[in-house]
Amino acid sequence: MTGERRDDWCPQEELAVGWAMHSLEPEEEARLRAHLPGCARCRDTVRATEEVTAALGGSVRQYDPPARLRARLMTAVEHTPQEHVVPVMAPPIPLDRKRSTAPRLLAAAAAVVLVAGLAFGGVRIAQLGDQVAAQQQRVALLDEALRMAADPSTNRAVLRSETGDKLGVLLSGEDDAMVIETTLAPNSASDQVYVVWGASTPDPVPLATFDVEPGGGLERLNWSREAHKHQLFAISLEPGRTAPARPTNKLGSGQVEAS
Repeated sequence: MTGERRDDWCPQEELAVGWAMHSLEPEEEARLRAHLPGCARCRDTVRATEEVTAALGGSVRQYDPPARLRARLMTAVEHTPQEHVVPVMAPPIPLDRKRSTAPRLLAAAAAVVLVAGLAFGGVRIAQLGDQVAAQQQRVALLDEALRMAADPSTNRAVLRSETGDKLGVLLSGEDDAMVIETTLAPNSASDQVYVVWGASTPDPVPLATFDVEPGGGLERLNWSREAHKHQLFAISLEPGRTAPARPTNKLGSGQVEAS
């Protein structure tokens, strides 16, 4: 993806995102299967969505709830009467010529999954304690990453070490950015900080700092349109809690992928 707005918009691009996430109805799947061979834009959308969702799935750690919370959950499920739910048909969503509705659909899908999971068995969020709150925040970050990945204005750069090992993926939007961590180790939040550098200029420019926590996977960055203009990025782990003038311990770099 590039940082420029693209004019080769395709009305089937929303279906291409659904294809990559295996969420299409049979008629939609048949329509897109016939459409893909002749549309490079939709093939690129499928490939980018598959790569980002794969990175998300590989970077987010799963946690088992403590035994006492699991027991309380199962007790609540066993003693909660089931209610009949009447399905409500949602009105059709019109397509926007300038931007696909895929980000909104992804956000809605993530919200439905989260609400359904937490409401199962009539168990309220408060009963699950801090772990449910953390998982809810993780779902929100996943939703935001998917929204950014589906936005044509988002730059995408794979950050690799000098030996070619994949460190993570940087999603650079016009006003926001995220790092999808792959092999970045947790840092000491008291005396270390990760720094993202813009390397498109003769001298690297510090763009944002972030921490990697145990069990992390996604980190939201403070970003700007000036940061978004860079096409080459680097990442370093620095001593202290602020970015230095130049990187002292560069871990890797990545170029924005051409569309």
